[in-house]
Amino acid sequence: MRSITMVVALVSALFASVTLSDVLDPESPAEAPLQQLEAALNAAGVDIAFNLNRRQVADVSPRRPRVGALADIPPLSFPDSEQLLNWEEAFVRGEIGALAFLLDRPQKPTSDEDFHRRWLDTPAAQRHVLSFHRADAATAAMLQTLLDAQYSTLLLSGGAAGQAPESGGRLFATAGRRWVVDSPAARDAALSIPEFALLGEALRRDSDSAIDPDSRALRRIASSEPAVFLKERLGDEFEASTIPEIIVPGGIAFGENAVLHSENVALVFADDRLWLAQEGSRHPLPAEAPALLKAAFDLAGRAERTGSDAIVDIDERGRVRLSSELKDTDLGVAMVRLDMEPFNHVTRLDVLKSVIIDTSVAIEERQDGLHFATQYEVRFLQSDRLRIARTQAALVYRYDSAGEAATFKEAWGPEAFRLEGRTDFNALGRSTVEAGRYAAWIALFRNVHGNALDFSHGRYEFLKLDKAGRATPTRM
Repeated sequence: MRSITMVVALVSALFASVTLSDVLDPESPAEAPLQQLEAALNAAGVDIAFNLNRRQVADVSPRRPRVGALADIPPLSFPDSEQLLNWEEAFVRGEIGALAFLLDRPQKPTSDEDFHRRWLDTPAAQRHVLSFHRADAATAAMLQTLLDAQYSTLLLSGGAAGQAPESGGRLFATAGRRWVVDSPAARDAALSIPEFALLGEALRRDSDSAIDPDSRALRRIASSEPAVFLKERLGDEFEASTIPEIIVPGGIAFGENAVLHSENVALVFADDRLWLAQEGSRHPLPAEAPALLKAAFDLAGRAERTGSDAIVDIDERGRVRLSSELKDTDLGVAMVRLDMEPFNHVTRLDVLKSVIIDTSVAIEERQDGLHFATQYEVRFLQSDRLRIARTQAALVYRYDSAGEAATFKEAWGPEAFRLEGRTDFNALGRSTVEAGRYAAWIALFRNVHGNALDFSHGRYEFLKLDKAGRATPTRM
């Protein structure tokens, strides 16, 4: 009798552990929709994890499906072009599906198009996409039933019998919050999509990320990139540099954010060009080749991720280090050319390095439309006895997109006097005028990647642009 009682107790304990569960990581910041559905999800056999990368969550294989977010996909973390492409390909193959929902009043969409229109007109923070493996379709359908009572939802399935890839892709590309269903099938899927690749990965020690920055793959990418460099550490006319000369990448470093002409504006891509929209009206930005715009957008995104302003560096042996986002693009070719221009015009300085940096970027509204106004400097550097980079001479230019011209403003630095009467400042401005234009686009896109400027309308179509162009050199 005693043995039977013990067996019953063990079975009951096991049953309770399987069917009853609290939030798996109550110490993590709560996700409001999940928190509200905690009891209903638990009753339906689904666990909640606000951070699926918490060690106690990631290290344990799911016995029940889990719904939650990932540490390295925080709020307002939008996918890049490669992530979107991989997501859509898996969607087309029928390997994954998506549940999209808006944190607004419940309203059943009349069509995918109807839902998409409302989606884009809703603030990004309220736009959610839950990706799931096809084995977890029932979990997603159940979650939709629960969410329908409070929010507007749309369930999307891929494959031959499902919706077209753009139906899910355009929602995924503009989702302000990205969740995933964690399950054994999702972990075994081997998909090159962050939502699935990061499942089962625990946070690194003393870190809020599950990504190892010293991994072989990341080291391989970094080996051909310009050294991580923030241009502010070069100092200015009144503050000395703090960067050791040996690691200063001569070349180009753009790091400004654009100052917009007005508040409450949004970026729109339509008719193969970019516009700033405000209160129902649209104003065109300066015309530019779409492929070049896409390359600048990707470059700005990489700069935000890596915390670096460096774009290109050509060393004394002629080896070119160029941001991976600009490889084999027309913008990359143009940047390499710009890096070589300063020493074509300035030869009377005892310096080893030049660097072109932006110091301010503004989008100005004038009677004839929107224009870029960029101030940039061409600096010539040499190391002191402590091997700290010092600016020996700096030439300041102002670029105006209205006339596509760069005007020389002034020179500063202890050796600047050596250039007077010996340097054609205007010729150097003409040869580097593109630096002002490219710096403006990169600064504008930094606003987008930093979530200071909304870019929802046309973002999906923009991400699908092909930026490929001329082959970029590896050695000069």
